[in-house]
Parts: sequence; structure tokens; C-alpha cells
Amino acid sequence: MNIRMNFEDLARSLDIDPIEAAMMDVARAVQITRTMHDAADRHFRGLAQHVDRPGSPLEGLVLEVYPSGSFAIHAATRSRLKTDQHDVDAVLEIAVPPGTDPAWVLEQLYKAIKGEKGSKYYDYLIEKNSRCVTVTYPDGVTVDLMPVVRIHGTPERVATLFHYKPETDERYHKEINPKGFANHFNAHVETSETFQKRFDARRYLVDGETYVELAKRLSNETSGLALQKADTQPMPIHVPLDQKSPRVVALQLIKRFRDKRYRKHDDHRGKRKPPTVIIAAVAIGVGPANNSLVEEVIAIAKRMRWQIRNAEQNLRLLEVRNPAHYPDIFTDRWPSQRSDQQLWAADLLILIERLENLKRVGFDPAVIQSTLDDLFGEKAGETALQAYHRAQTVQLEHGALGMTPSGQLKPAAPVSSLAAPVLGAGVASAPGLVRPARANTNMGGTIPDDNYW
Repeated sequence: MNIRMNFEDLARSLDIDPIEAAMMDVARAVQITRTMHDAADRHFRGLAQHVDRPGSPLEGLVLEVYPSGSFAIHAATRSRLKTDQHDVDAVLEIAVPPGTDPAWVLEQLYKAIKGEKGSKYYDYLIEKNSRCVTVTYPDGVTVDLMPVVRIHGTPERVATLFHYKPETDERYHKEINPKGFANHFNAHVETSETFQKRFDARRYLVDGETYVELAKRLSNETSGLALQKADTQPMPIHVPLDQKSPRVVALQLIKRFRDKRYRKHDDHRGKRKPPTVIIAAVAIGVGPANNSLVEEVIAIAKRMRWQIRNAEQNLRLLEVRNPAHYPDIFTDRWPSQRSDQQLWAADLLILIERLENLKRVGFDPAVIQSTLDDLFGEKAGETALQAYHRAQTVQLEHGALGMTPSGQLKPAAPVSSLAAPVLGAGVASAPGLVRPARANTNMGGTIPDDNYW
């Protein structure tokens, strides 16, 4: 039988709107690779062992280390796309009395990492912060190591953190449960088989696979492309982009948008940005997952604006708590004043309006470039346009597009009803359509070329 005809319904079900495809390409570019994930695992494990080494101020006091933050919920992203930089948050459980002076704890951790002259981390940039010690590696990757003490007689992983701000001599202890939140988030985000297959189709269309190969593979796979959940390992396993929940990918794009706003805009500089954990907690309450990445981003942004608006109407600060441990208040440091949440609400409105405008306008090259560059930075719009033109070129070469006497592109006479619009508005539109392959990692995934952004 003709495979094109056999999989006609499948191809229709994988139709990808050009704007959706452009957002997928942005999301692909912000992902960390398996190599970067494994390096992060080695970094924080190595730090924990170094802190517990013989002669260290904390020798024999390190009980366990585990990731927190974005790595724990599969939402880690590159902080700098061109240099493969990314940040790692880790919790270091130590055996000291819960009421120990926070200044002393942070100082001992700093000394334990710094070590003596000639030791591994002595020449690294090491900084004491109010709740953690940050180590910057030569490649720009940072690890934030936060010391905590487990609170006995409480749910698993409930702990006390140590806060000390030397400028004001502010010091206190705070009850937290980052592990509990990560488990709660991972258990409650919904996966979407349609979304996963679309992302898989987009990835292989761009990275190189014929339609026939794609159709055969999708038909032979089992129906569930379930998100791989974190297990008991300290670092959750690396989840490929095409197996992530649409909510997690949308969260990654909102993080990227936030970072760009607070890095590039004068009225944001020097201000504390809304922590990822707050956005993630809000995202849980958005409702059922959407098959569209664009719609997921908009839905999370609207939900957070709604919560900020409710706080503003009552002349109070936004309050978000850890759904896995009520005493753990995520908003204890942001927002510190109403102007903080007002600024972020205005940012979210910009994100919503720009994406909704893209949906109305469609794939207009000038609008795509200006919009994605403004929202996500680092030539995101240029990347989308490059993908757009590559798709047109390849489809023209393989007969999916024709050309009028005036030189304009038009859909070619279809072999069947599968002829697809440009930029991934389906899988591929002709047998043998192969996209140029990108650089591969040694784990079978793909990474952007050096000039991808």
C-alpha cells in the first residue's frame, strides 16, 4: 500500500501552525543537552564530596545533596545560548543544630568550598549569598549550593534554611520543602501525546528524516509517550524535549522571556526577578494542558496576571505557597513591594499581547523577527525566519511547492491531500523530503549549530 495514503489521517493530526512551529524552534534552542545535564550532575556531586573531604570545616557533616529549582522539574534552560551556560541549584543537607547561626553556616560552607591554596576550587569565583554559596565554573556554569537542616518529625525533606544578609545583619531561619514541591509539580503537570508527537515531528523535520521514516516510526511506537518522572537519583534523568509536558516547555519560554526583560530593560535592572518556583507553582493551577505551546504560554501568563490583579485589588502583595508544604512561602522575598508585581504584570501583558498579535497576523516575516527578538532575545526572530526559508527551499526542491511565472511560490499539485504549507504545517509534504541534519550529541539528541542564534 501507499504509505502516504495510509498515514493521511496521521499527518493531518500532526498539523503544526507556522507560529507554533516558530515557538517550537525557540524552545528547542533554550534546552540544555544531555551532555550539559550530566555535567551539572557531576558539578554538584563533586562539590558535595569536596565539602565533606577530610580537613574540611564541614567534614563528616554532609548528609545528602539533591537538585532543586528548574533541574528538579525538568525546566532547566541555557542562561546564555551562545556559550552553553546554565545554572544549577542544589540543596546540601548538613548535620548541625537547626538553630545554628546562619552567618556561621554560610561562612563554613564558603570555607569548605574554597579550601586551601592549590585545591580544586580555590581559584574559582566563589560568592556568599544570603541563602547559598555560588560557585562559577570556568565555562560560566554556576552552581548554587544551599545548606539546610532536616526537621525531624515533619514530612519527608522538610528542612530549615539559613538566611543571613551582612549589609543589614538580617538573619533568620525559614522552613522549606523544595523536594516536596518538585515531586508535587512533576506529579501534577499533564502530558499531551498530541503535543509530544508534534514536537517530535518538528524536530525530525528540521533535523533530517523522511516522511516515510517518520510515519513508520510513529505508527510502530506505543501510544504513550509519557514524561519520564524523577526517581530516587539525586539528579532527575534528562527528559528529551519531545517527551516533555507542554506546560514545562511553556514555563521554559516564560523563564527565557523573564530573563531577557530583567537583563535588557533599564527599568528592570537591579531589581529582583520573580523566581521560577513562583511561576511554576502558579502554572500548576492553570487547568488542563493545551496541545498548543503558544496557548500554554498565554494561559500561564494570564493566570499569573489574574493572581497579581487579585492581590492589587486588595492592596496587598502576591502570596504563593508551596502546595506540598503550606508553611513554605515562595513569595517571602519577591515581591518586596507592590511595584515589583506591577512591573511583572505589565511584562506578562506584553507577552500575551505580542503572542496574540502573532496569531492574528500569521507568519509575517517582519512581525515574526521583531516580535521573537523582543520577547526572547539573541536573534530568536532571525532563527525562525531562517527555518522558514529553509523549509520553503527544501519543499521547492522536492516538488511540494511550485512557482508561478512571476516567481511567486505556490503549493504544487499534491500527490495526495498531504501537501503542507511551509514551516512545519504538517510533517513533510512529499516522500523523500529530508531536512539537513544538525550537529548530534553523543546521546542521540541534537544541539543547535554554533550560529543557530
